[in-house]
Amino acid sequence: MEDNTDKKILEELRSINQSLKEIMENQQEVIQPPILNDTVKSLFIGVFIVGPAIAILYGLFQILGSWMNSAV
Repeated sequence: MEDNTDKKILEELRSINQSLKEIMENQQEVIQPPILNDTVKSLFIGVFIVGPAIAILYGLFQILGSWMNSAV
């Protein structure tokens, strides 16, 4: 009786393990986006958001610097 229960438990665990492996394989295929999309997205963020922000800050520092030099 006990051997039969142990065998059933082991079979069930093997079945669950196999199902989990299949789910993980399918999930990994879906989650991984193409590298090209990430590269283009990062490039656009850099060009259209970070670049102008740096230019604005640089301009503000130039204006502040010129005001400070004219005040001295």
